[in-house]
Amino acid sequence: MDKNLKNALALVVGYIVLWYAGAMFNFFPFLGDSAGYTGLLLCGALAVCTCRVIDEIRKLRPENRRMTIAPMRQPEAIEIADRWKYPGEYAFYDMTADPEDYEEIVTPEKRGDRYFSVFSGNELTGFFCVEREDSDIEIGLGLRPDLTGQGRGGIFLAEILGFIEENYDCETIRLHVASFNQRAIKVYKRAGFVETGTTKIPTNGGIYDFTTMELKRQHENKASHRA
Repeated sequence: MDKNLKNALALVVGYIVLWYAGAMFNFFPFLGDSAGYTGLLLCGALAVCTCRVIDEIRKLRPENRRMTIAPMRQPEAIEIADRWKYPGEYAFYDMTADPEDYEEIVTPEKRGDRYFSVFSGNELTGFFCVEREDSDIEIGLGLRPDLTGQGRGGIFLAEILGFIEENYDCETIRLHVASFNQRAIKVYKRAGFVETGTTKIPTNGGIYDFTTMELKRQHENKASHRA
């Protein structure tokens, strides 16, 4: 049964119990009139209104808004580079942690047309970049720090893969993820990526272990985005 329908039924039952209590014990005289129908109708109306309010509140949550993708603009690049700060060990992903990454995202000429912003409604919630390697695509992505660790990564990744599906012609989608980031690796595996090896990559002033993951394409794309 749909979650919203379950909630609606629970509310209706709750209000009926309230109406019954009011009628039986005269807690709420306006719910226990002689016919009883007025109170019952009022409870039903309250249940419907409450469901609508709850539904509208849910729509305000970032993960429930319609996601859109657009080429990254300079204000978005600056916000990501300067203001997105990840907690604890995930500070590894701060753009300011690596001068080369920072310069690439904030410089339009270096960024080129490879970077994209992801929005939920009008709110910037993530980004990704696309690199073409012959018949393959390599991606890098980032979710806004305050949205991480909440089970939203799968939806975010699905939007990105859907965008690539529509706009790029490739055989394999590849990514490199820091090996310590098991949280992200689980998300990628659920999306169909498989581990193909490990490599050491110089970044953030050191050399770190990264896990290489790939997703093989099983169908034709509807369009082609030529680099």
